[in-house]
Amino acid sequence: MTKSILSHALAHTLVATLPILAAAWAGPVSAQTVEGSGSSKVMMFDRPPSVEELREVVAPEPKIRTRSIEIIGGAAGAAAKRPRPIDEINYGTAPIPSAAQPAPQPEVQPVAQPASQPAQQASRPVHKQRRQEVRTEAPAAQMATAEPPAAPVAQQQDAAPQAFGFRINFALNSAEIPAESASYIDAVGALMKEDPTLGLTVEGHTDASGSLSHNMLLSQRRAVSVGEYLVRVHRIDPKRITVDGKGPTAPIAANPYDGRNRRVEFKPTH
Repeated sequence: MTKSILSHALAHTLVATLPILAAAWAGPVSAQTVEGSGSSKVMMFDRPPSVEELREVVAPEPKIRTRSIEIIGGAAGAAAKRPRPIDEINYGTAPIPSAAQPAPQPEVQPVAQPASQPAQQASRPVHKQRRQEVRTEAPAAQMATAEPPAAPVAQQQDAAPQAFGFRINFALNSAEIPAESASYIDAVGALMKEDPTLGLTVEGHTDASGSLSHNMLLSQRRAVSVGEYLVRVHRIDPKRITVDGKGPTAPIAANPYDGRNRRVEFKPTH
């Protein structure tokens, strides 16, 4: 009888502790998620955030981007090692003119001769003919070995969210901030105190349940309630706060009736 009672108690204890152990093994649940797409991306927090977390959304630290160029082999490397065409010409050693001798005249660019004078063309020195070929072919060689322009750096396709939001659990048809949600807005007030230049637009959002006119008015009232809390409790200048009721017009879930669309968003205005 005693063994049966002990076995039953042990089994009951294991059943009660298994969910706790499973949660511990799975690790901590993410407290923030990026929802929406494109310019409607928003960082949603499932617990009161820290000031650092909010600052990372509205004013992320700039990342220094560097770019290096490395040339390995290829046409550019071969061109750097290839001797210039003018280096292949053997001019020999010419005697240095003395003071008594007249200074050499500058070379005159040869002019094309008519076809009736083949003998004069044949008598032209070979090294001058080769110099003329080098002058003619040099621009083409330079064009062949020119390095192509660097391709522009691709723009980042997946932009980070510039807004954050909370799912404040307002009562049905109410704009009063619940006591358990005040700590969310307190984090916003601390952020605005830390950065006096930061202005925020407070947006109220609903799902598509009910009429459009009712939801537009309700979302506006809730946005005003959050703005007034920041002014009254945290002494934020009202000029730094803008309120806007979006109703169901900007859902972040595919289903417009999804409860995840009910939220309050904060977007920087500076």
